[in-house]
Amino acid sequence: MSGDKSTTERARELVTSGSADATFVIGYVGVVGTLLYVADIGGVVRTILGLPILLVLPGYALVSLAFPGGTDETRPPPGSEESSVGLLATGVPGWYERLALSVGMSVALLPLFGLVLATTPWGFSAGPVLVSLAVFIVVVMLGGVARRVQLPEEERFQYPGAASDTSLFPEGSPVDGVLNAVLLASVILAMGAVAYGLAAPQLEAGSTEVQLLTETDDGELVAGEYPEAIPPGESAEMIIGVTSDGTESSTYTVVIEAQHVEEDGDELAVLEEAELGRLQLTPEPGERATQETTISPPMAGENIRLNYYLYEGDAPEDADSETADDHLWITVDGV
Repeated sequence: MSGDKSTTERARELVTSGSADATFVIGYVGVVGTLLYVADIGGVVRTILGLPILLVLPGYALVSLAFPGGTDETRPPPGSEESSVGLLATGVPGWYERLALSVGMSVALLPLFGLVLATTPWGFSAGPVLVSLAVFIVVVMLGGVARRVQLPEEERFQYPGAASDTSLFPEGSPVDGVLNAVLLASVILAMGAVAYGLAAPQLEAGSTEVQLLTETDDGELVAGEYPEAIPPGESAEMIIGVTSDGTESSTYTVVIEAQHVEEDGDELAVLEEAELGRLQLTPEPGERATQETTISPPMAGENIRLNYYLYEGDAPEDADSETADDHLWITVDGV
């Protein structure tokens, strides 16, 4: 039927209406965000797919909300000697400035998301960050579209190529052209730096630590109030705690060792040592597992050092501070 619009015509109307970029942004976040959240994608592919959601699209949505227009009535017509494209000249950012602002604002927003998520039960981990960024991008982008459609069609922002008077490098303006090139180079360097940081080998998210605790009269566990002396033949009750900030539950081994040490210049000389025991704890992610232990050093001396070596999984036969994942110690008198 002649009254029906072809797919090409409908696509052209979408572009000229100023919402093609919003359609792409929301579609990208929906498809790629879901893929990253559900599928177990890692390495360089995850970095390439996730980089726009992390570094570009949050700021782009915010810029679209703040600057829905693409023209300014006070700007001379395109092609005239006085014409200039840019935020300083027209009050409306050009395409290159939108791109630079998008990256800059995205980088500025990330610490704010981190501060907010750190106070929630979900914490600052990959899943909550991805979901919160996706929701932010979609909501703010829709707000930008709502503001954009309130403007006359000829004043709405359109990406380069959608309108004949919008170009990345304006003709007849060498200053703007140089500025565009500098801004684009800065954006590329910033994205490259973040991409390298994401793709480079990272330490495992979260950390695990061992704590030596005592129980107060109120039943509270504190890292302190340790006994000052444990003579041979006597013992002290203390509590071992292992706290995991990882994302999966793991079993850890704690090796308890007593050493009789003596100062030798700037170093400590170990005169005698003995292993007092080993125990295993399995803390849930983000929680602490505890176990009460009875400590009874077999040696006497003024400086008895109690070492606690933490290992993920099984511990080696000869445990020490160099091989342990975490290590703490206290000194008591074994007179």
